[in-house]
Amino acid sequence: MDFALVGGRQITLQQGWGHEVLASVLGGTRVKAPATTFPEASITVVTVVGATLIQVPRGSRIRLRGFTLFGGRKIDVRSSDDPEITVRAFSLFGSVTVNESLD
Repeated sequence: MDFALVGGRQITLQQGWGHEVLASVLGGTRVKAPATTFPEASITVVTVVGATLIQVPRGSRIRLRGFTLFGGRKIDVRSSDDPEITVRAFSLFGSVTVNESLD
């Protein structure tokens, strides 16, 4: 688990990651998730007052779960047959965006 209090956080997950839990209070979270072959890979993000941006490899299949209170949710990924990534995002006063990495 990774936790940030008062301030933004940028995280790049390691190759072969499987299950990650990230939390931040009074700051945004930016996660870069490289391709993984781990079955049922998941990212759980809890944010209180701040935006969450999760970048995934092109063609990832995304399943977005959780809730957002006073904020928006957006998935901007062109799905293919790549492994599915479950994103559990819980946000209070902030948005959650999942998009494709440009790398």
